[in-house]
Amino acid sequence: MVDRLSTSLAQQLGINNILLQQSRVNETQLQISSGKRILAPSDDPAGAVQLLDLSQSLSRLGQFQNNLDYARNRLSLSEGALDSVTNNLQRVRELAVQGFNGSNSATDKKSIALEIFQRLDELVALANTRDGNGDYLYAGFKAQTEPFSGSAATGSFSYNGDQGVRYLKIGENRTITDGNAGAEVFFNLQDKDGNAESMFATLYGLATDLSTNKAAAEEATLTLANNPADNSTLIINGVTYEFDGNGSGATVLGATVVTIGGTTTATINALKTAVDAATVPAGKSAVTTSASNNQLTITASTEGQDQLDDITGTSITANNTATTVSIPLYDHLDQLDTALGRILDVRAQLGARLNVLDSQDEINLDTELSIQATKSDIEDLDMAEAISRFNLQIVALEAAQQAFVRVQGLSLFNQL
Repeated sequence: MVDRLSTSLAQQLGINNILLQQSRVNETQLQISSGKRILAPSDDPAGAVQLLDLSQSLSRLGQFQNNLDYARNRLSLSEGALDSVTNNLQRVRELAVQGFNGSNSATDKKSIALEIFQRLDELVALANTRDGNGDYLYAGFKAQTEPFSGSAATGSFSYNGDQGVRYLKIGENRTITDGNAGAEVFFNLQDKDGNAESMFATLYGLATDLSTNKAAAEEATLTLANNPADNSTLIINGVTYEFDGNGSGATVLGATVVTIGGTTTATINALKTAVDAATVPAGKSAVTTSASNNQLTITASTEGQDQLDDITGTSITANNTATTVSIPLYDHLDQLDTALGRILDVRAQLGARLNVLDSQDEINLDTELSIQATKSDIEDLDMAEAISRFNLQIVALEAAQQAFVRVQGLSLFNQL
């Protein structure tokens, strides 16, 4: 049986063959121009799936690197701010030692206190440092809320942020915090009694004591608005003093008699004389006194903490008052050292996190390089093979075109 092909079918088959060869040439040309072997999932379904997984891994790595860079910027900025805080506190400590030197006059101490007040405002400004996005470093989750309020003018300080700490994912199995909450850094420092105290309050108390010419040692002040009642008592650093208004003498065993004068000033002077002459009980500090009108100031002769007791007794009333024992120089210095220690601890944490970021950065880069190499093995084109194939396909296309021209010329009408 003889198969017969119509002229139109022969023409169509020739055109189809030419188009097929052109399609192959175009596909190879696109591969060569892009350098990629897989241009569509149909080129290699399994390889296309692998490329999709690898691309997603690279995308995750890119986000990890963005988080890492963000954390590095905030931690570096925080480290710079805390370096300035450290220098600030060290300068204040130098001023404290200088200010409580006995050779300084009251005017000298006020001048030194003025710089400490300025340093205090600088410290508040450093605690309110922002990052490049305008977020406060030490506000916790309240990034747009100024965390610390207060100044040397008010003497009142508060924390307006929260305790939140942001965790950033910097690797497949690794997270890191981008900072510390402000209360941890600048607040919640324990004083000698175990109470929470802020750095700002420490500096304010120190500057205030200097500006008011407080002694370096512990000190308390008694103020008599009225003469004490007859037989009422005061206990000053372990010694009991009984006020006598009618010459009847002491009614309290072992009490030192203090005659009530015609004015509160006279009574204060009589009390001063008695305190100056008193024998110091065992385990108690000797004291010095100074009187001014109706006020008597008692100062421990020994510097340091817990050298002086609060003034108590039945003579302390709604009108006649006594201050609590003031903070001595060494307590101020201890609190400054506590503040410096806190800052150094936080800076050590920042340094450790920055080291972690550097380590994870290298890991991420190595992982990215490995993924890129695997991705390249799957999708990159063997250029030598592709060019050889391209040349063969060009030859096949030219042959198809020439054959089509020859076949197109075959017709019985050409023989007439």
